Amino acid sequence: MKNSIKYLIAFISLISLSCANDVEDVQAVTADSSFKLLTPTSDFNLVLDGAKLNDLATTFVWNDPANATGTTITYTVQAAKAGTNFATPVVIGTTTNHYLDATVGKLDATAKSLGLPALIEGQMEVRIKSSGTAETSNFYTLKVTPYLPNWGIIGGATPLGWDKSTDMTFNPINGTYSISLALTTGEFKFRLDNAWTTNYGDTGNNLSLEAGGDNIPVTAGNYTIVANFTTKTYTITPITNAWGIIGDATTTGWGSDTLLDYNSTTNKYSIIMKMKLGSFKFRLNHDWGTNYGDDGNNLSLDNGGSNIAITDAGTYYITVDFTGLTYTIKKL
Repeated sequence: MKNSIKYLIAFISLISLSCANDVEDVQAVTADSSFKLLTPTSDFNLVLDGAKLNDLATTFVWNDPANATGTTITYTVQAAKAGTNFATPVVIGTTTNHYLDATVGKLDATAKSLGLPALIEGQMEVRIKSSGTAETSNFYTLKVTPYLPNWGIIGGATPLGWDKSTDMTFNPINGTYSISLALTTGEFKFRLDNAWTTNYGDTGNNLSLEAGGDNIPVTAGNYTIVANFTTKTYTITPITNAWGIIGDATTTGWGSDTLLDYNSTTNKYSIIMKMKLGSFKFRLNHDWGTNYGDDGNNLSLDNGGSNIAITDAGTYYITVDFTGLTYTIKKL
């Protein structure tokens, strides 16, 4: 009996000691009192889809123990190009909550405001700024790939009429969109992603673009149209000599030409095109009577010369001087 009591006392002592240790462990843990961005973290990586601009991309969530339940403090979610130390931050949004939803379109607009180019994975740093103490949280580095807006022209003067846009080509070097083609007498407008939600015309016919503006009149002929949707300006230049590119390396094969853009200031031609393995040539007015190739593969043009080979598929920027009979070709 005495031994049983001893064992019971010993057992209770062990329980008491264990509980005491647990209490000490709990007291040793201190709550995180920092102003901290919790999500998204630096493992965030998203290719932004132009067809899903209104979809939720992520929700910024943060912790602020100094303002656990209050709503009087305004929080600003800031973004900056990675490595700039937030020298010129861009505001994603503001709220009095401890969270903020961000759509695909908002992240895309933010990325482009920071100078991140379309179709290329870029990095932006994000943090939270409090109006209460002007304190800023930690930051995380997000990886995003901005989408490329699909601008086109539409109208009775265009090949597809008012039913569908004819796509323009984006030039990543200068940020413009261009197209060279034959137009009929009529009118046209610019619109985004083959929809009327965002469209531009020219009210005043002064080469400036206005949202929902007037149709742009044109008479029949070959034209190069270049638009800058950042500055809301465009040019439309008649093409005297319709030089085109043709070949199985091009998107239309040997069956038809794709017209080169004409620059009336330099009197030179250019094109940005996705090219397949194969070859191509230049020809005038959709006819083989005048065509150029390159016999020596030395960037000089020869009348009726050899096909120019494409040995690495990709997008190429080609410029041509038909006066000096030279050309350049650069993979983008």
